Amino acid sequence: MKKAILVVSFGTAYRDTLEQTIAATERELALAYPGWEVRRAFTSGVIIEKLRERDGLIVDNVEQAMQRLKEEGFTFVAVQPTHVIPGEEYEKMLAKLEPWRLEMRVAVGMPLLYSREDCLDVASSVLEWLSLPDDDEVLVFMGHGSNHSANEVYSRVELMMNLLCPRILVATAEGDSGLDYVMQYLALWSDIRKVRLAPFMLVAGEHARNDMAGDGDSWKRRLEEAGYEVSCTLQGLGQCKAVRQRFVRHCGVAVESLPRTGKLWGVGVGPGDPELLTMKAIRVMKEADVIMVPDTTKSEQTALNIARSYIEGKELIAVKTSMVRDRSVVDAAYEEAARKIIRLLNGGKQVAFLTLGDPTVYSTYMYIHEKVQKQGCQVEVVPGITSFCAAAARLNISLCQGAEPLLVIPASHDTESLMNVPANQVYMKAGSSILELKKQLEEHGRLDRTSMVENCSMENEKVYEDFSKLEETSGYFSLVISKLAEGGKA
Repeated sequence: MKKAILVVSFGTAYRDTLEQTIAATERELALAYPGWEVRRAFTSGVIIEKLRERDGLIVDNVEQAMQRLKEEGFTFVAVQPTHVIPGEEYEKMLAKLEPWRLEMRVAVGMPLLYSREDCLDVASSVLEWLSLPDDDEVLVFMGHGSNHSANEVYSRVELMMNLLCPRILVATAEGDSGLDYVMQYLALWSDIRKVRLAPFMLVAGEHARNDMAGDGDSWKRRLEEAGYEVSCTLQGLGQCKAVRQRFVRHCGVAVESLPRTGKLWGVGVGPGDPELLTMKAIRVMKEADVIMVPDTTKSEQTALNIARSYIEGKELIAVKTSMVRDRSVVDAAYEEAARKIIRLLNGGKQVAFLTLGDPTVYSTYMYIHEKVQKQGCQVEVVPGITSFCAAAARLNISLCQGAEPLLVIPASHDTESLMNVPANQVYMKAGSSILELKKQLEEHGRLDRTSMVENCSMENEKVYEDFSKLEETSGYFSLVISKLAEGGKA
């Protein structure tokens, strides 16, 4: 089981602040989560291209980083953004990650300022790191800002900073709370002529060096022109250890949501047609380290053929099961299968046990599932399309309507005692006893309302809308549907 932490940043072309902020955060994540490989991605195409052309430094975007992780066999990815607020850039990143949730297990950590606790902690930590403004000084932070609703987070942080000192403003380079907002508040402190500017951004990059502290049309120049004595602090938030540790904690939530030990998945692969696989079944098979199937020849090969295109390169194990009636022999086989699976799970392997149709309907898997679950291991069932639902769809009939009950019967057991039950009836796996079943249905007056599908949705499918026309024995995967007469009588 290969695990990675992907650190997603907007990026910066300034190598000094890159090393002091983004790289420093990545190093702390690597220390905090040993066993997880830390990778980098930037969302700014302009910065990625500039670093490549100027420095020969290759940085992936989100899609490239995820593709690389997939190709290298990573199955668990905790994505930690270094965004300050859950705004537009964060939402774009989430959208880019969404397709990969079908390929790998992906969990995403929160941006720096997501909860009230985040805002309070960061507000006090940053002021302790930079120091409070002097009595004759106003401290002004420049955030990036946007027109996104999350922009109000800056106001929340400002409010919490004001609990420690009222002479602090948090404004933004973009959005409504810009330099004009700063000027309006500075006018209220007419006796104060000193302003300290500091970036409220992860890196001290383009905005900090040019828009805030540059020689052109910057906040510094405009404040100086208004008569203020201006000093600038060019340190990104990522240089504050408490800020980096806040990212580490957020990443921890994502890491904890991904299993550290293995998990057993009972995966229903449907009746035969690979197009009837569910999206979840496909995802789980792709994530799994080990694919298991019951060693019952026909079931094993059929399940593998259905899933083949999604399990290439996976470790494949056939689990020995017994088809005898002796319960002690069968149970011993299930115990041995459970022990084998538990050893894999304790080794951190993700195991997908494939079963035809749905795992909860007459499946060998559920006996093993229960034994593994009793040992405290993680287990989950992925439902599949049942053979009788697929057969009814193939016949273009309903299984039950209105108040009609449905009775599902294993055809290899006593069927005659259930013939007169007033219900629509399904006889599963009727192959070896199909002609005897036909005779019993005729004797009980149900034959004229009975249909059969053999090998439903497979290449060698046979359909008998009128079961009475069947003249020869059929295969193992034969399913019979017998409907109630009008008036609800058997």
